[in-house]
Amino acid sequence: MDDHVNFEDLNVEFGFSCMPNRLHYFTNEENEFRMELRQWCKENVEPVAEKIDRERNKELAVETLRKMPYLNIIIPKEVGGLGKGLLYRTILGEELTAYSYALAGIFGASSCLFAGPIIEFGTLEQKKKYLSGIGDGTKIGAIGITEPTGGSDAIGGMRLQAKKEGDHYILNGQKCYITNGSVADYICLYAITNEQLKPHQGMTAFIFETDTPGFEVIKDYKHMGRRGMPNSRLRFNNCKVPAENVLHEENQGLDVLLFGLDGERTFTASQYLGLGRSAFEVAYRYSHQREQFKKTLFSFEGISFKLSEMFMSLELNRIAVTQIARMLDEGHNVRASVAAIKARLSDETVKITQDAIQIVGGLGYSEEYPLERYYRDAKIGQISAGTSEIMRYLMSREMTRMWGK
Repeated sequence: MDDHVNFEDLNVEFGFSCMPNRLHYFTNEENEFRMELRQWCKENVEPVAEKIDRERNKELAVETLRKMPYLNIIIPKEVGGLGKGLLYRTILGEELTAYSYALAGIFGASSCLFAGPIIEFGTLEQKKKYLSGIGDGTKIGAIGITEPTGGSDAIGGMRLQAKKEGDHYILNGQKCYITNGSVADYICLYAITNEQLKPHQGMTAFIFETDTPGFEVIKDYKHMGRRGMPNSRLRFNNCKVPAENVLHEENQGLDVLLFGLDGERTFTASQYLGLGRSAFEVAYRYSHQREQFKKTLFSFEGISFKLSEMFMSLELNRIAVTQIARMLDEGHNVRASVAAIKARLSDETVKITQDAIQIVGGLGYSEEYPLERYYRDAKIGQISAGTSEIMRYLMSREMTRMWGK
């Protein structure tokens, strides 16, 4: 590699090298949280991130995440948590993804997507029983929406049946593409409880324990990115769930589902920030140390302008994510804004990671650098938590609601 810049010589400390320690649009407390988390990620996640990806090592990913002292960030104080809002989750999403998208995905599904609906709709008994383990890392959560017959039409394509028999429900059906499915202890699970109604009117949310007889992990998918984050197909065969595990009310699952989507999509947007930021940092450092035609790459406008575009995207989108998260924490309906930032950032992160590889060149395309991992990881942003096309549909729907025809 004499004709290349050695990666070890770049001194690129992911999440540390280019981004200031303090950003003016965060409070001192928020900035301090970011720096504490960043240091923890550097010490605990950076050393294992490549191994998790190369080996698709979900066991190492879960083991590493269990050690993180911020798993209880959104858990209410009355059940042992920190009781922070969505903004803190976005800070965590960006910082953790800057080191490992896989770990951030596991965290998001467990500590946000599973815990969030229970915090909002759960009884005190449900919160005490199911949130403490999520907060201390002894339990892993997941959310079960998508099915083989669903996808973008997740509700309309839902076929998992839950039939009430006495003080229990009997569940039969499948779920697919379930993050944490094969490692979860609990699933916030959606099923049809009234076939006589339209799916969105006859759907119910359940808290499902995966040690229930009849539950089966069919397989873990092997995806091009987010390797090490288990994503599973699940089968429910006459699974018996107590009626007390209904979350909210029977046939009112849509309320639970819609509540979680805005938070999920804002969190995923923060993940794209972290992913794009790491790609930018590698390309930026490389461009200042790699020489061609007796000049650094950065001295060429074709390169520096690319990096300027990357910086512009990251900076402005971070401000937008921050404002949207604050508004959601204050209880505002910003669904159109959530869809907009999720769609914009998912598209732009693919471009940022692609441009970073272009700047680094052949070495960026190799496994010598983590850029190819960032590029593989980035693509899922345009698919998961609602495709880019669905986000545009949501925006058009919200525009009609706000302004009429």
